[in-house]
Amino acid sequence: GMPRLSIRFEAVGLRYPSGTHALDRIDLELPAGSSLGLVGLNGAGKTSLVSLLAGLRRPTAGRLLIDGTPLTRLDAGRWQRQVAVVYQDSTRFPFTAAQNVALALGDRPIDEPALHRAADRAGATALVARLPAGWDTILSPRYAGGHDLSGGQWQRIVLARALYAVESGARVLVLDEPTAQLDVRSEAAFYDRFLEITAGTTTIVISHRFSTVRRADRIAVLSDGRITELGDHDALIAAAGTYAEMFTIQSDRFAPTSDA
Repeated sequence: GMPRLSIRFEAVGLRYPSGTHALDRIDLELPAGSSLGLVGLNGAGKTSLVSLLAGLRRPTAGRLLIDGTPLTRLDAGRWQRQVAVVYQDSTRFPFTAAQNVALALGDRPIDEPALHRAADRAGATALVARLPAGWDTILSPRYAGGHDLSGGQWQRIVLARALYAVESGARVLVLDEPTAQLDVRSEAAFYDRFLEITAGTTTIVISHRFSTVRRADRIAVLSDGRITELGDHDALIAAAGTYAEMFTIQSDRFAPTSDA
């Protein structure tokens, strides 16, 4: 079955040598197989939280528990392979389509059946079949025989990458800050599809656009290193706080326009 995993942040703090708090007493539980939307107006906290979760940094206060075991007691390298951070930006590697999905840029051989299953679920199979050299096509127009993808096609490759990570043993998926090139509506649609096809995997979706994460099981609002609001979309709208205010402002851009 799908990977199960619960993660708990217990009074987690991260203080930089300069003395500033990137995170301050974060208490947060991610139940196994659930999704969390992480939103905030400033960038620092969201990125710091991910680097702690991925084991790339250690908290300066508190601890992280993975299925009840302190993260510090787990093998760091093994844990890092179980956390797949999928960045939407700067991910257009000038490698083949297969390498882009498998992120196999060296040592690890590509698992072909997993590659095809991931592509199928991401709706990328037909797109790859139409490429000049199929899976071996370099996804960059700067190379001989290379091929550029449209934004929508690229999103399917990113989805396939996330699904391939799960097929390859990732137990936590993080989708970090979709590219600014997406308009609000496309970004929200992309996140909805991402959450739909990764259902059952412990997932964190991060955005500075509040209207993007509305379908996550729970949403955490991060402000100045603290979680100021936590709940599902309906609860946060009812609470009439920052989330409700920002959601309303940002989703106004969904309003039908003359060209809709």
